[in-house]
Amino acid sequence: MLRVGHDEMGDVDRPSTLAAALRRMAPGARLVDVRELPGGMSAQITALDVDFPDGSRTVVVRQYGPKNIAADPRPASTETTLLGSLRAAGIPVPAPLYADDGTDLLGGPFCVVEFISADGPPADWSDAVAEQVVDVLTRLHRLPVTTVGTLLAPYADRIDRWLAQPPEQPDEAMRESRIRTVLAENWPRRRELPSRILHGDFWPGNTMWADGRLRSVIDWEDAAIGDPRSDLANLRLELTWAYGPDAAEDATTRYLDSVADLGAGEPATDDLALWDLAAASRPVGRLAEWGLDPATWEEFLRRYQDFVDRALRQLEPR
Repeated sequence: MLRVGHDEMGDVDRPSTLAAALRRMAPGARLVDVRELPGGMSAQITALDVDFPDGSRTVVVRQYGPKNIAADPRPASTETTLLGSLRAAGIPVPAPLYADDGTDLLGGPFCVVEFISADGPPADWSDAVAEQVVDVLTRLHRLPVTTVGTLLAPYADRIDRWLAQPPEQPDEAMRESRIRTVLAENWPRRRELPSRILHGDFWPGNTMWADGRLRSVIDWEDAAIGDPRSDLANLRLELTWAYGPDAAEDATTRYLDSVADLGAGEPATDDLALWDLAAASRPVGRLAEWGLDPATWEEFLRRYQDFVDRALRQLEPR
């Protein structure tokens, strides 16, 4: 029996629209079950159990939100092409199955990828976890940018746009005014390492694990090209939240030891505080949207403030 989960778009006939999308991808396929998957912030994610002509399996439909569509009018084609290139290069990502950038079926662009039967990130940070997380990020950053051609936009453009659009009421609990001031003063003078392929939102929640092994890296809609320290900085912030600052520093040391040769003469440790501040700009004004209970919200905010304050101390004039 079809089971319909929560649909934030309010589509009361969602099984029928999903079945129609499925038939376009694979004529003769029969939709068996529908269930919404948690965790998507910028995309709606739905698992479909399907009887295909060649057997039964589960696939995932990813529907893109307004932010993704504004950044890329063809997000489904971009993501599926990217996944195909990364899989061919040996990066563990879901297999792309279908892309549709139209609006006639689900109201907007969507793609279909394989369902990864695995768990979310490990509960604790350990040597084994750290080794695998850093290894996959290092392997991604060692790929030549030509692996994805001209598919991706520069990461730095996002920071340029953020700095150019200050809000009427800054989120001062998240140090927004200070971040904007210090980042704006330092950003134009940055020296970037040679561009690499970036996940754009690399953090534990975008990794899938089974039996202690990292099986897949998911959610590539924020992928970009640019300085690899931007991915590292995002990971540093997210590890601070997920496991604490010691885990963030452990991952940083492991990563920098692994990529010492990527700097093309520039030390990868230089300007890391600047990239930390760039990463810290991403969740500004959005923490309240994450559905955290009050105690978790307070702890997240405290760790975030400590992370930002360390970067500010390194960047502000002495």
